[in-house]
Amino acid sequence: MPHCPTSDLAREVIGPCPRKTPALGRAEAESLLPQAPNWTLSPDGATLLRDFVLPDFASAYALVERIAALAEAADHHPDISFGWGYVRLALQTHAIGGLHRNDFIMAARIETLPH
Repeated sequence: MPHCPTSDLAREVIGPCPRKTPALGRAEAESLLPQAPNWTLSPDGATLLRDFVLPDFASAYALVERIAALAEAADHHPDISFGWGYVRLALQTHAIGGLHRNDFIMAARIETLPH
């Protein structure tokens, strides 16, 4: 089960994000992207996206369970879709309608999970 080594970003604390917090601009989001390997920005720059290709449904489901446990512990939840051999994730801080540093922290943490 491959996984990435823990990045400094993955060790950061996910903190509160008040509704008045401005979303990250595209340049700032792009500067954080290298710390969340395998993730991409949506065309509008407001969402982090990641697809996993897995060998079967059971592997996809197991990864979703690990991601869900991580998200619950951090109280920061991705949108997840999955099926036979795939998991698709989208991260965005819905309260601000865009990306926050917390989204990149969660993406980096997800990368540390075996998959």
